[in-house]
Amino acid sequence: MVQNKVRRHQDLDLFARIFKVFADTPWLHYGLWLPGETPSMPKLREAQERYVDKLVALLPPAPASVLDIGGGTGAMAGRLHALGYEVEMLTPSEVQVGLAREALGDSVTVHQTRLEEFSTERKFDVCLFSESFQYMPMALSLPRVKAMLKPGGRVVIADCFRSDNFKGGRQIGGGHRFADFGPAAAAQGFRITADEDVTAMAAGTILLDQRVYREAIAPIVDDVGQSLKQRSGLLHWLIGAGYRLFVRPAERARIADRLKAEHRTPERFMEMNTYRFLRLELE
Repeated sequence: MVQNKVRRHQDLDLFARIFKVFADTPWLHYGLWLPGETPSMPKLREAQERYVDKLVALLPPAPASVLDIGGGTGAMAGRLHALGYEVEMLTPSEVQVGLAREALGDSVTVHQTRLEEFSTERKFDVCLFSESFQYMPMALSLPRVKAMLKPGGRVVIADCFRSDNFKGGRQIGGGHRFADFGPAAAAQGFRITADEDVTAMAAGTILLDQRVYREAIAPIVDDVGQSLKQRSGLLHWLIGAGYRLFVRPAERARIADRLKAEHRTPERFMEMNTYRFLRLELE
């Protein structure tokens, strides 16, 4: 479990750097693409701004207090602060904390921690998960946020869930099974007061993910490997042997699949997942 969390943070750190350089965007989340719109890096930020607008619409008016859980590079926290909200954010990634503090200064309190390790006496009007809800068990996250809400507070979630079509194995997307979400929320006394399915709008972002790995990262890895092999066959062999020795077979298979990106298509994403914007309130 710890290794999976570290891997996820490293994946997000990589995309934080790629998106910042090639798409001029601070956001790490999916974009929402309009029907007929062709996904591209130049348009990614515009599509991500649609996501932000939809998420903000689920919040109470400013100056409500918001705990941004898994806040990434701090872009959402910064936007909410600019809109007049009182914001604190959590992220376990040292890279993302550095980017967030550089961008936010003293305007938002940034905690380098996981939700399960976070301790505070403060109560919030909103606990917000923007593509971070999937990274912790619902039996842990829902009781934790329930305890940190003010009376009348709400939980807002924008995230990917597994659809009923998912039968296990390595498939694009991720998250909890959506069929399990309603009962888990109800068990903690929450009722779902908003639920919008944006799977089709989010799926276009997968094309960009596919291109990043297939058309950029994979060729670079191959070119570096070939160049190293030509310059020093022994060094190339030693690096390969070290990779096989220290990287587990399952992780090597995951990396190989990611670089090929053959199963990472919008169609497969829509089949195996459902992307939802949700608002929960206590009964």
